[in-house]
Amino acid sequence: MALPVVRVDGVSHAYGHGSLRMQILHAVCAEIHPGEIVILTGPSGSGKTTLLTLIGALRSGQEGSLRVLGDELVGAGRETLVRVRRQIGYIFQHHNLLDALSASQNVQMALALHGRRARGEKRERANALLEAVGLGSQVNKHPAQLSGGQKQRVAIARALVAGPRMILADEPTASLDKKSGREVVSLMQRLAKRQGVTVVLVTHDNRILDIADRILHLEDGRIASFGEAVIANTRKMMALLADANRKGALTRRVADMEPDDFTQLLEQVTGEAREFLRVSEVASHDAFESMLEQVLEAFTLKIGALLGADRATLFLLDEARGELWSKVAAGAAGEIRIPRNAGIAGAVAASGETLNIPDAHADPRFDASVDRASGYTTRQILCVPLLDSQNRVFGVAQMLNKRGNVPFDADDEERFQEFMAAVGVILESWWRMAHAARPGHDASDRAP
Repeated sequence: MALPVVRVDGVSHAYGHGSLRMQILHAVCAEIHPGEIVILTGPSGSGKTTLLTLIGALRSGQEGSLRVLGDELVGAGRETLVRVRRQIGYIFQHHNLLDALSASQNVQMALALHGRRARGEKRERANALLEAVGLGSQVNKHPAQLSGGQKQRVAIARALVAGPRMILADEPTASLDKKSGREVVSLMQRLAKRQGVTVVLVTHDNRILDIADRILHLEDGRIASFGEAVIANTRKMMALLADANRKGALTRRVADMEPDDFTQLLEQVTGEAREFLRVSEVASHDAFESMLEQVLEAFTLKIGALLGADRATLFLLDEARGELWSKVAAGAAGEIRIPRNAGIAGAVAASGETLNIPDAHADPRFDASVDRASGYTTRQILCVPLLDSQNRVFGVAQMLNKRGNVPFDADDEERFQEFMAAVGVILESWWRMAHAARPGHDASDRAP
């Protein structure tokens, strides 16, 4: 097996002296291997950036042993630090581009630190990297003419242009929106794997953890189990939501949220639920299960309101009974059970495709028996599949009767699909937790 590119052995670090001394890192130990993408997580003040700057030879280590790319950095002098830095590419939260230079010139600046090259060779290499990050048509534009995501792509090209052995990135998505952030880290992952570069990335962004080969978590200056961190974070999130619910305010609070605030909350809870699925040793807890049920109901009602729907329902697939049963049925009295192949919901469960029905009674697949039993009149239906972490259909979600008696449109479909992809993660977390709490329980009578 190849030697680690980074070996951290008992590294401690402090700032200040005497009564002002503050210990940041406490005997940290870790190894990072060639070609790995390692994400470093932890709360603010936990020492993530300090550890990253030590690995990056931006300061000399104080205690322990820190070997990076073959050199010992604890007590290292300037010559050693510079030699190591020249083998590392850096990407920061703020792109740090020079406004007076074009994108190509900003990338070429990195080559100027790595020996003499012909001007044409530098320009050719810089432009090739900009082409690789999707900015081939933007090489002559200045930073002021680029979007935030494009500037960060230039920063990636600059970090890679000299052929580094390792990339260090400090919160590279913090100043970007969700879409741009995902594009940037996916690009970083793809290029790093193609070039065999090791990546160490500090982030608070739970949405990008899936790119990592490994996750290291710092808590109070110490490396902690990521599983323990997920447990702690999930408990904290659920405790906050539970506190709101005990006061009878969760559904009301979510209902009153502005759409952007609700979307941010949904992403946060979905991130916690996704990490629960990844780290399944999170202990089962009746309070968690109950809390997730409340979250599902509150979020489903809110999504229905955002889409202008009169009713909202989440159905789970009961394979043993061959039925769809309602986990959440806003506006309905009691649980709804229908044959798994019946109606619009059954068609979506079977096909895994979204259906938007502008006139329910004109569609031969519509099952009017639920309307007859409840006295409700269904006019329009928007129905999407719920996919589990294995990309299998395990339920469906549907919205009924848009306000104004008009069909759900294409924008409604897109928003509903995005919302329910997130809710599906929470729903699967609830289902797994429910079964973890009942070890003798037969899963087939509740969900797939």
